[in-house]
Amino acid sequence: MIRLSQHLLNTGKRGFVYSVGRSSFRSFGSFNKPRVAVSTIAKKHKKPNGFPGLLALFFGIGTIAVSGISSNLHNDQNVKENPWKSVTVDKGLDPFPTELKAPDYPLSTEYIMLGYGTRAVTFLSFKVYGLGIYAAVKDLDLIPKVLDSKFLSTAFIDFDPSKSHKENLKVALEDPKTSRILINNLLDSGIRLVAKITPIRNTDFNHLKDGLVKSILGHPDSRKDEETLNIGLQQLREAFVRKGSVPKNSDLLIELQGNGDLQLYYFNKKTNGSEVLGKVSEPLIGKLLFSQYLSGPKPLSPNTRDSVVSKLVTMA
Repeated sequence: MIRLSQHLLNTGKRGFVYSVGRSSFRSFGSFNKPRVAVSTIAKKHKKPNGFPGLLALFFGIGTIAVSGISSNLHNDQNVKENPWKSVTVDKGLDPFPTELKAPDYPLSTEYIMLGYGTRAVTFLSFKVYGLGIYAAVKDLDLIPKVLDSKFLSTAFIDFDPSKSHKENLKVALEDPKTSRILINNLLDSGIRLVAKITPIRNTDFNHLKDGLVKSILGHPDSRKDEETLNIGLQQLREAFVRKGSVPKNSDLLIELQGNGDLQLYYFNKKTNGSEVLGKVSEPLIGKLLFSQYLSGPKPLSPNTRDSVVSKLVTMA
């Protein structure tokens, strides 16, 4: 079992740099500077006729999800032996593993699930992909270090003296403004994360790529440094070195690494084969994308965000 240390950060005035584990970060996690230490089941709807590319058209808007995470880890291949090793995200998908690690996935380290859900196009009333958010097991201690820090607790979290720190933290992580600050600081701590995107309907790599680009452009901070953003988006487009179709139930894995790079992987469920795709070395791209997943007034996956928030609160 992982023991989470309850260290506090050094206090300081707004804008000071705080030391966290192997890295440092600014109190507001500015998007204008690189990261310092970077790194429900619902009814299945039929695919509308005449919309073969619709999956990614709305890839960056809203989701429908359920919360609930198992702390027991492994992969979905043994779900019949131990149902706690995976979770059902949607009846149209294989269960999501609560742990991602080699040799099942070509990731750099072992990851544990923080939350999951499904993406739905609400006005057309059908779901398009399942989403899982995972954190590196070795980086779990960064969660309490950041979210229990004296500065963040005093300035952005513990406003209601009648509530416990965890209760105040939940409110802050669900708030459109304070959630940005808290999640940006967590991202700047160097925590490694993975987003597992699993299409419920057949799609292709071009649509997946376009969906990610739209998601990043939807972040309000994407307009603060357009030159850096354009460099990063071009790297993201080039990272999709593989072309062609992506069958339903296959996985696009997006790993936010310790230095801020985004590494992309593809796992084909039909062939049970995985491959390493391209990499994005501009840290702004990974920060904007995962900030969109986990914070703000309109997170890409509202219920997945809620599921992650519930988990973060228990770990802080």
